[in-house]
Amino acid sequence: MIKRVVILAVLVALAVPATLFAIEKKQYMMREDYGVEALMTSCTLQYYYYIPCPTYSWFWAFYDWDCGDIVGTVFTIGEEGTGGHDVCTPDSCHNVSGLSVLDFAGYGTAYPGLFTVEFDVYCADENSAPIGPSLGSSGPYETTAGWNNVVFSPTIPVTHCYTSGPPSAYPRILVTATHTGTACTYPQWALDNISAPYLQGCPMHDVGCLPASYPRPYVGPHTILHSGYYGLGFEFIPPLVFADGADTTQDGSVYGFIELAWKLMLSCDGPGSATEPTSWSSIKAIYR
Repeated sequence: MIKRVVILAVLVALAVPATLFAIEKKQYMMREDYGVEALMTSCTLQYYYYIPCPTYSWFWAFYDWDCGDIVGTVFTIGEEGTGGHDVCTPDSCHNVSGLSVLDFAGYGTAYPGLFTVEFDVYCADENSAPIGPSLGSSGPYETTAGWNNVVFSPTIPVTHCYTSGPPSAYPRILVTATHTGTACTYPQWALDNISAPYLQGCPMHDVGCLPASYPRPYVGPHTILHSGYYGLGFEFIPPLVFADGADTTQDGSVYGFIELAWKLMLSCDGPGSATEPTSWSSIKAIYR
């Protein structure tokens, strides 16, 4: 059963820091379970914060993309995520079954062909760059308003994405969305919002999980930002990170940086054929 709530949209006219790119943005307040359908999956991994205040949270929505623009998130299977989920075991949760993404516009199905995107899965290196060709693709995809469950069938094995670190022996993968439509301005990708709940005096916490502290990545368990803008055809390596929409500083020093509201879904059915870590040169040699 789909749970529906009213979404409050607030237009915000703020300048994007010069270190990023000129995109438009809005703030949205909603419950995390808006538009959610039950989906069979063994394990999930996410990095975005959900900060209820008291029962709703705030998200930033970025849009006005160019055709060919790539956004993405690097997921390291086996590290601690957010949202209260159990850690996905790196030697058994090695099949990517899907991705949950949040789009606030939902114009994909209303205007077929204009705002089409394509999701791809890659092995990722220490600079959040793809290693070799795509391991699997969603094909052309039209997003709807709310949470979208992008299913990969068959699942995409990522066992050979094991690395020598850091962290040791954890598969690191990059999931991207490429804007392949003829208009490309949308989807209105959701990212977590640090500034709005803080300015309202809400407690900074993630229910049942990690402290939602800021600015990232200077505090907390993660030393890098996972989400970024790759430009046209991976022109930015490492990718440009997303600053909180209320932060107009050059270095995100007020509210810090934010993560795409993307959740990786994994199938956990055994260690697969490779259980030992390999080096970067070994992984890259696969594609030579």
